[in-house]
Amino acid sequence: MRKEIVIFDFDGVIVNSLELGYSINKEMMPDLKYEEWAGWFEGNLYKNIRKEHANDKSQNDFHQQYSARVNNCLLVEGITETIKELSRRFDLIIISSSTSIGIRNFLEKHNLISYFKEILGADIHRSKIEKFKMVLLKYNIKPEETLIITDSVGDIKEAKNVGVKTVAVTWGIHDIKKLKNEEPDSIVKRPSEVVGSVFKVLS
Repeated sequence: MRKEIVIFDFDGVIVNSLELGYSINKEMMPDLKYEEWAGWFEGNLYKNIRKEHANDKSQNDFHQQYSARVNNCLLVEGITETIKELSRRFDLIIISSSTSIGIRNFLEKHNLISYFKEILGADIHRSKIEKFKMVLLKYNIKPEETLIITDSVGDIKEAKNVGVKTVAVTWGIHDIKKLKNEEPDSIVKRPSEVVGSVFKVLS
């Protein structure tokens, strides 16, 4: 029997890596303010980043630093239990703007890699819209049978572009007010609420 698919964003949802992401960018752009950086995630990150740093060299430098340091970050408290419980009913996939290798290494460190069917990072495509389409095609599944758990306005917008449902979490990059403005299918304030919300949205 074909399973419905639950997609996880990675940074800010599974791992507490927001400080890391901002600090690496600030090392590259010393005048960068947190508000500007967080604003990049209100759309497609790679379209919103400063133009002088959108080139392949700058992005490769960032991802090398990220992959080398993300293992020092902590799991979001309670997310392990959420992942395990959802994996009993759904196929789980990660779609992220970070690189697949850094994500994979982190999940392996925390014994979570086996719960995910695949990881689609920035090395696969820089557009989450395109990665959503890849998943829908590969698994022959309808958008309404799929959702993403995310902490960003940009992900909600890109998911809606292809009809993928959305569960927004408030412990990541964007606050509840910004998330509500995009009208996700559900908003949760703690990992223990995610499973019930996913079942409700996909019911």
